[in-house]
Amino acid sequence: MNKKNIIKIRKIAFTKLRKLEVYTFYNEIVTIVKRFDAKAMHIGNTSDVLIGMQPKTELLELKEKDMGPHALTPRLNELHERRLKFAAIITSQMRIMEKAGFTDTLDLIALSKPTVYGLLNYLRKNDKNAVEQLILQFFYNLNKSPNIKDALYELGFKRYMDELSSANTAYMEAYSEKNADISRRPKGSTLPVQRELQNMLDILFNQVDSYQHVYEDVDYSGLITALNHVIATYTKLIKTRDTQRKNRKLKVKESEQADLEEKVDSTNVEKDAPDISSATSTTKEIKEKQKDKPPIAEKKKRGKNQPINGLMNILKKPDRGKGRGSGGEVK
Repeated sequence: MNKKNIIKIRKIAFTKLRKLEVYTFYNEIVTIVKRFDAKAMHIGNTSDVLIGMQPKTELLELKEKDMGPHALTPRLNELHERRLKFAAIITSQMRIMEKAGFTDTLDLIALSKPTVYGLLNYLRKNDKNAVEQLILQFFYNLNKSPNIKDALYELGFKRYMDELSSANTAYMEAYSEKNADISRRPKGSTLPVQRELQNMLDILFNQVDSYQHVYEDVDYSGLITALNHVIATYTKLIKTRDTQRKNRKLKVKESEQADLEEKVDSTNVEKDAPDISSATSTTKEIKEKQKDKPPIAEKKKRGKNQPINGLMNILKKPDRGKGRGSGGEVK
């Protein structure tokens, strides 16, 4: 017997999921589990309990009848119909080519039709979550088996496959945006239900992880691969949200730091600036004092002229000594 390929189920930060994301995550896991023989995989009891919790999970979803149609609902309906259309085109075209029976395409059809019919046939019979998972599984199988992908390309399906992938991706993005918006609306406390779901999902994942070692005759790889794809999708949502939250906090911190630095710079400028009002007042006082004092040039001029004025006064006085000696009068 060939050694079985062991695949571990990925971990997910369940508590970081929003309420509506818990609801959709649970439903997608249940959809996958229903596609496999749970009893043959020895997880029948666990899957029965998990599926039986579906009525409780309805508490996590806020119905459109309670809040009115969401703005993204028409867009989601349009994208859902588009992916159904291209899935139908691929399966119909495969049937036409199979009936035509061209010898140069027989091998290509034989190689690729099981994947096409097995995952894309009659998608409309499934709910929207199941449709999303079947399409994701289809492209996952193609990436895992490039020879099947090349066969479909050679048969001329590439354009239809690209349109199908694009429509499904756009649907998932719009659906995630809608869920995020609805999750922000108040719905009351549903924490006990979320914790109960988390416990049951943990039990299921742990059982599958361990049973693939215990029951070597059972192939768990298909179930684990499908589960891991769903887990990876929601883990990406969590990581993207965490990154956006960190970036917002970093921007706020940088803005606060910039404001603080600007305030400090402004304070320093005010301290270093001269007191204009004080300087103006001092200048006025100096000018008023200068008005009361004669200019320096005028003081010097007065000092030089004073001796001259005194000599002229002396000359104008009568020569007393001469007058007394001659006995004459001064004229």
